[in-house]
Amino acid sequence: MGHFDRQGSNLRRHFSNLPVDSKALFYPRHFLLLACFSMLIGAMSQLHLTGNLSVAFALYGALHAVALVFAVRSRQEIWRKCLFIGVAAALCVMTFHFGSVAREQSAALPGKVGLYSPLGLSAFIGAASYGTLIRLSGIYALTMGELAAIAAGCAFAAYFSLFTASHFHFLSSWWLAVPWWFTFSGGLWYFDPRHGSPET
Repeated sequence: MGHFDRQGSNLRRHFSNLPVDSKALFYPRHFLLLACFSMLIGAMSQLHLTGNLSVAFALYGALHAVALVFAVRSRQEIWRKCLFIGVAAALCVMTFHFGSVAREQSAALPGKVGLYSPLGLSAFIGAASYGTLIRLSGIYALTMGELAAIAAGCAFAAYFSLFTASHFHFLSSWWLAVPWWFTFSGGLWYFDPRHGSPET
């Protein structure tokens, strides 16, 4: 029994000391792609190329996922990358429809509570579900605490987007995505213990 206990202990130490592939993003590349995609969806919005909101939100989810998979250090199969991007797009559309339904249900709430509450809730749920997808895909091992903090930040980013869009009318639905993107990815960078190393 002592032999097996020692062997099990050695295995646990071995796996706990393995490098974590999930903490493996090229952040400069990732944020550069996000900046390019932000300009792209802004230009598409001005040209009215994304009139359907479901299609627009699917695009927003897919583009962030593309910026993520192209920044992953470890190699992954093409089909895994495509599956991740497709599921991310679907999650974004589902979150949009959830927010739409929640807004209808909360329309009777006083003041702007009925507008901001469903927006913040859908942004929080969207970030939590997307972070869970990232974890399940083996890209980034977010803890529950880190995921909750990032999701809360994304809710505040959604409030910021709505507030600024209400004052600058040239901003439209694409502006809801951009601060959310950078808040979510900024959270990944902040919680990654490798973000201070020169190779990130």
